[in-house]
Amino acid sequence: MAIFDVHSFLGGSYIPGISHNGASVNGIIQARQIESTLLLSAHARHIDPVSGNRILKATVEQNPNLYGCLVTHTNRIEASISVMRELMTNRKFLAMAIVGTHENEPVQHIVADDIINAYRRYGKPLFLFAHNAAMVTTVLEIAKTFNMLKIVMVGMGGHDWRNAIAAAHETTNIYLDTSGVLDQAKLPAAIEAIGAHRILFGSGSPHVDPVAALGLIDECGLAPETRRRILHDNAIKVFGLDQAV
Repeated sequence: MAIFDVHSFLGGSYIPGISHNGASVNGIIQARQIESTLLLSAHARHIDPVSGNRILKATVEQNPNLYGCLVTHTNRIEASISVMRELMTNRKFLAMAIVGTHENEPVQHIVADDIINAYRRYGKPLFLFAHNAAMVTTVLEIAKTFNMLKIVMVGMGGHDWRNAIAAAHETTNIYLDTSGVLDQAKLPAAIEAIGAHRILFGSGSPHVDPVAALGLIDECGLAPETRRRILHDNAIKVFGLDQAV
């Protein structure tokens, strides 16, 4: 069965001495039988959105099964908008993420609005991280404000995944990725609440081995059609790859 991982990082390995570049990403996904991966730049997230996203561009253009998710930063608005305009028309960039200074704190809604308003013209999904209930609340607020955008809530609320499911139930433009805590109960609960068509497989690699993330899917005993949607088909539809020429 084809697998599309919508949440993996280029760089950012926690293991000393281990490089997580294009070659290593390809090695990982081939070993795990993953067909395609959407990459975010750890360098863009933590250091510089301009150079980090440009490195990501070079990586995905050299690898047909890798795609990019542009990373923008609320502390670097002008640089973020500049690199957005430079790269988001590239067919290999399928989405954009907005991050803030602290990984476990919500982005500032008012500041994020400036970036989102510049982004709306591209008509591509927006990724927002949600590792806890406070971050889920901000994602919901942004989703309601920009209800014409598809919002992917990355991390599914962490241990507060019930809040994430409730938020996705409240508005139809929120999609959930399966990354976050490896809790076997969260996926069946999400499917029951919002349906399988708004759930995307995301591993969070290299912080989480895709084998563990895939194991969570396998343990749920999903019907083959539901499993195929979550692991592959939903991503193809959300990113418009079914319409690509």
